[in-house]
Amino acid sequence: MKKILLVSLVVGLAGCGKSEAEKAKYEAEMKELRYNQMAEGFVKSHLKDPDSAQFRGQQGFCGEVNSKNSFGAYTGFKKFIAADKNMIVMEDDLSPQEFRKVWDGVCK
Repeated sequence: MKKILLVSLVVGLAGCGKSEAEKAKYEAEMKELRYNQMAEGFVKSHLKDPDSAQFRGQQGFCGEVNSKNSFGAYTGFKKFIAADKNMIVMEDDLSPQEFRKVWDGVCK
């Protein structure tokens, strides 16, 4: 958490004296970081071993996660959509066709 705050502070200070386009870009990047952090928290609350979670390919509330199961083995990266802590859809929760349809509608 301290790293995130430090990065936010450094990036925030770097935003001083920038053009409107640069400020808009900075705001969009910060918004994306906040969404990623929120989604990671939502997904971790859904996992058997949240400390083992590895994330990749995140874009807002969508991405992939790999974590350990109850046997202590990694399950492999699986796509997720995490709208809030009570609405997390993992790739295995739906049929491949249904998940693809939701993924394409929400995450693209």
